[in-house]
Parts: sequence; structure tokens; C-alpha cells
Amino acid sequence: MSFDERSLTAARDRLLETAVRFFSADPAVMGIFLGGSLAAGSADAYSDIDLRVVVTTDRHDYYVSQRRELPRQWPGFLFNEWVPGAQHCVSHFRPFGKIDIFYYDAAALAPSPWYRLPIRILHDPKGIVADLVKRSQGFPFTVSEDDLDFSISKGLAAAHESYRRARRGELFYALSLLDELRQHIMQADDWLNDRTPETAVIAKFDRRGSSAVLDVLKASYGPCAADAIMSALRLLAATYRAQVTELHGKFGLARPLVSDLEALDVVLLRA
Repeated sequence: MSFDERSLTAARDRLLETAVRFFSADPAVMGIFLGGSLAAGSADAYSDIDLRVVVTTDRHDYYVSQRRELPRQWPGFLFNEWVPGAQHCVSHFRPFGKIDIFYYDAAALAPSPWYRLPIRILHDPKGIVADLVKRSQGFPFTVSEDDLDFSISKGLAAAHESYRRARRGELFYALSLLDELRQHIMQADDWLNDRTPETAVIAKFDRRGSSAVLDVLKASYGPCAADAIMSALRLLAATYRAQVTELHGKFGLARPLVSDLEALDVVLLRA
């Protein structure tokens, strides 16, 4: 049985109202704003809440330390997911809601191209969020050499390791590595087409990916069998080889192209 989408949307609205009321009651909270699809006006019933809470420096550590406990106080809480040492927590609520809350230190806020993405300001008593958004308008998104170097190296490693694991009969591991390679293919497709970056590369890629890349990704899924994994690896590695060549040409990378292509050809000739 599917969810009643009206009920999901109503529950999300109540959760957002609860969160804003809770945080805005504290004078140390200098700003509250939304990002993601809710801010962009492209949300559907299954969209989550991307909430950003700006707090004074003296209260920032408190909010980060309590990021898992605060949402437990709100109606409908189910469970948290979090990363140790991070400044955010994702909390899940009945019936099928999710809120991702980041806590920002007001003193550390600085203009960034990320603040050029759609933002909906919900609480800004001193105008610091509005000012930050205004000052960020001239900041372009750029791709660093390190970002490209990291992604290509991890993509090549995923291709190699999926081959190893499939040959050893470690099929579940091999399948997970194919997924990692797919993500680097998606990342390359975004870079090559100058798309506005997503916080999660795979988010909504179905809607923005190049048709040829989408076709390859769809065709690369198959059963948990060594032959099927090798077939998928050949398809993905060939696509990634073409992308890596384009990335070198577009960005003038310092890493040697011949080595990157050789690394992929090792797999393509044997898969």
C-alpha cells in the first residue's frame, strides 16, 4: 500500500513548523533557512527538509553536541542517522518524514557559491542570512584539481577492485564497487556539462544526466553473477574511459592521461 501523499506533505509541514518554532525561541539562534527542493519549489511528497540553523559561537558547540537529542523531543520521532564528528544530524519521523539539520557557527559564515542555490529564509532577525546570500551572488562554482584528481583515482580504483572481487567470487563486494564506479561516472557527467553541483551526486541524476550516460547506467544493472558483473564492468569502464579523456581535455589535468587510460584498459582487455 502506498502512502497518502497529502498526509505526507501535511506531516512534513507540521514537522517544519515544530522545528522552526523550537529553534527560533532561542535568542542564540541567529538564522534559520531552508535549502534543497523545498527552497527551490521542486519538492514532492517524498522530499525531505534540508534545514540550516545559524547559532552564536558560544552556543554552537551545545547544538552540535545535542544534535541527536533535540529532535527526540518532537512529536513523531522514529530514529536518527548521523556521522561521528559531523555538525548535522538526519532525523526520521512518522509517517515517513525526514529532516536534515545542519548547525552553523554565525561567526564562521562566509560567502560561498553554495549560497547562490535556492534558499528560503525562515528566521533572520538581524538579517545576517539575507546579507550572506547577497554577498555570495558573485561567487562562481569551480572544480578544483584536487576534486578531479580524487574522483578519477577513486573511479579507477573501483574498476580495478570490482574486477578483483568478481574474479575471487566476492560478488556482493564486486557489485558494491560497481555502484561506486557509477557514482564517479555521474560526477564526471556533471563536470563535463557544467551543471550546478548537487550535495549528493546521485540525487535526482535521473532527471539531469546525459541520455547516453543514463542508458549505460541502466544497462549496467544485472544479476549477482560473475559473468554479469564482468559484462557490466566492461560497459561502465568503456564509458568512463571516454569521460576521463574528456576531463583531461576540458580541465588540462596535470596527472598523465596515458596512465589513466592504461589503468582502464587493463580492466577492459580482461573483463
